[in-house]
Parts: sequence; C-alpha cells; structure tokens
Amino acid sequence: MKKFYFLLCAGLLYASNTQTELVNRIINLETELKQLKKHCNIEIKNLNKRADENEFQSSINKIKWGGEFTVNVANYYVDLNSKNYSNTNKWDMRVALNMNARINDKTKFTGRLMMTKAWGSAVPLNLSYLDATQGRADGTSALYVERAYVDYYFTKNFVITIGRQPSSDGPGMNLKYDTKRKATYPVLLFNGAADGIVLTYKIRNFIPKFKIRFAYGKGYQWIDRNYGWAGENPGIKDTDVYGFFVEGSVDKPEMGDNLWILTFTETTNLITNPLDDSNATINKNLGNYEHIGVYFENNKAFESNFNYFVSFAYCKPESNGNTGIADLNGDGIADTSVELNKKSGYAYHIGMRYDKGRHWKFGYEFNHGSKYWFSFSTNLLDPTNKLAMRGNVNDFYVIYNMDIFQYVRIGVMYADINYNYSGMYYAPNGEPDSVECNMKYAYLSYDLRF
Repeated sequence: MKKFYFLLCAGLLYASNTQTELVNRIINLETELKQLKKHCNIEIKNLNKRADENEFQSSINKIKWGGEFTVNVANYYVDLNSKNYSNTNKWDMRVALNMNARINDKTKFTGRLMMTKAWGSAVPLNLSYLDATQGRADGTSALYVERAYVDYYFTKNFVITIGRQPSSDGPGMNLKYDTKRKATYPVLLFNGAADGIVLTYKIRNFIPKFKIRFAYGKGYQWIDRNYGWAGENPGIKDTDVYGFFVEGSVDKPEMGDNLWILTFTETTNLITNPLDDSNATINKNLGNYEHIGVYFENNKAFESNFNYFVSFAYCKPESNGNTGIADLNGDGIADTSVELNKKSGYAYHIGMRYDKGRHWKFGYEFNHGSKYWFSFSTNLLDPTNKLAMRGNVNDFYVIYNMDIFQYVRIGVMYADINYNYSGMYYAPNGEPDSVECNMKYAYLSYDLRF
C-alpha cells in the first residue's frame, strides 16, 4: 500500500513538473510569436515602402520624352501707306519637350512644354500674354504647358479627351514644317492652346478613318485678381466654345494618304480685352462668332511625290450691340471704342509640295482673307501670322533634309494686306479700314527633332 502511495505522489510530482514546463513553453512561444509578429510588421512596412518606390519609379518610366528645337533668322520689310520700314538679322528660337505615357489599356497622357524667345531678349510680345499663345510667341525663356490632356477609352471606338487639347500646329502646317498630323483642327480655323473636353466616336464600318467629335471648351473665365473665385463677378460672362467635327478619308488607293475634315464651331460672349479683366467698364461681352470650315489634304497623290491641301473657312459674327474699349495701337492703354465686326468673312488656304529624292522638297502656299475675316489661328511659327491677314499671301520655301532628324528650310513670303486689324474680331464701329500695306519676310530655319 505504501508503494502505491509513493508511486501516486511521484506521478503527481511529475505531472506538476510537466505542467510547469508546458506553461513555460507556452509563455516562451507567446514571446517568440510577439517578436516574430513585430519583425513581420517591420518587414511588411519595408516591403510596402519598396513597392511604393517601385511603383513611383515605374510611373516615371512610363513617360516617354521627345523634343523639337528650331532656330530662325529673318529679315522683315514693310511698306505701309508709302512709308518703308525694315528689320533685318532678327534671330529667335523655339524649344518643345513632348511627353506621353500609357497609364493602362484605357488611359493615355500626352503633354508638351514649349518656349519661344528672341535671342538676347526677354521682352514678351503682346500676343505672348494670351493664354492660348503662351510659350508660342516671342517671350521669356520660361517653359509653358502648351498641351496636357488625357485620352480615356470607354470602348475601342469611344474616347474622351480632357485637358489642354492637341489644338496647335494642325492640318495645313504638315507640308511646310515636314511633319505628320500634330493636332485635331485645321490651322486656318484655330491654332493655339485650348482647354476643354472632346468626345470622339469612331465608326469603322462606314467611311475609312471616319470620326465624329463633339467639343466644349473655355476661351475665357472671369476671375477676381484679389479674391479669386469668391470675388463678385462684374457682369462679364464666360467665353464658351462649342464644336462639332466630322472627318474621314477617301477610299481610293491611287489617291494615297488623304484626309478630309468638316468643322462647325460657335464661340459665345467674346470679350473686349482678354489681357485685362480687372475693369468691367472697359471689358464688355461683344457677342458670338460662328465658324464653318472644310479641309482636304492628299499626300503622295496618285502614287507620285506630289502633296497638297485645300482649306476654306467662313465666319459669321452675332453682335449683342455692346461697345467696349480696346487697345488697338498697342501702347498698353485701352482707349479705343470698338464693336464686334459687322459682317461675315471668309478665307482660303492652299498648299502644295513636291518631294525630290530623299533630301529636297519644294513648296508653295497661298492664302486669302476677306475684309471681315477672323479666326483664332495665330500660326506663330510664322511670326507674321499670315493666316489672319486680310489680303493675299504668297509663301515659297525649299527644304533640305540633312537626315531623318533635322532639316534646313529657306523661304520668302510676300503679303499684300488690304484691311487693318487683322486677327481681331472687333474694330471701331465694327468696320476694318482699308490700308495699303506690303510685307516681305525672308528667312532661314534649322529644325531638329529627337
């Protein structure tokens, strides 16, 4: 019996020791588990940090960069009302940095930074202050955002484009500047930076390259310089732009690469002076403008080395009867009473180029603007803004392609201007005055793309 009690006590003692060890092991395991959890949290944070860094680096690597560099030297000669003026050996340069990024299968970003300036000068021209022309007219060495837009593909055939649009250096500039199509709209109608939204629908089984576009944009918004959007609006309405565009091509193999575009736009509530929106007594809404355009181009026509384009536009003003005060003499002081142009105008622009071999290209362009012609085209790669002129312009040029990246162009332009206030949608009493003005512009350009 004693032996039994001894064995029982020994068993209980062993069980007690085993339980104590088990508890200690559990405590040790809990401690190790806490340390492991802490270590895992640290590693997870490090991994997240590395993932964020990799994602950021990947987003940077998505952007593809390209560039354009142009240097231009020119002589200007003007005969205005029997008085002769000249300005020779004038140098300027342009730099553009192009970027694009494919974000995913549905989203693509495109941007463009641009600088234009005269050599040895940081004095901006009047046009360079306009939102649509910043970086495109001679100014300072600052880079401006000329394009910044996102294309989002709802479907393969339905696209929305939002932001600073591809609206500069479009059809009508391809031949002279030896480029592919760079913008949506013909330059005779519009050429500059524009902010807005464009919906594009592609119809693939109807007409080759057939697209329908609807556009909305802001040409001007009033904002108080001191109080921002919270400031009281002095009664100036926003300038809104609405557009409808149809484009496609002719399905004829012998016609080579071709494009046609039909355009209708309406611009509402144009203001007297977009450079100075601080004075409501000076800045008035003058009315609306409608534009209709037809454009056709044909490259390598009929399996030859001949290329050409034809562009026609018609503009119709709708005055609201208001009179505003504008700076027509360019002295920085708004002091002239103006109204929206009284009557409709029109213009046409034609161009042709013959390519001889790999290096030489010979071109000619002609454009005519009527007395009341007005468009939003600045065409600032030509400092004379020839497409806005109310008169006749003859433009001859020769291109020598040094290689696929660079070329030299030499040209002469002769303009016979019949009416003043070219490029403006208003005039005193809405009536441009007749003038006798001849302008000659001879230039040499070097252009590099990379």
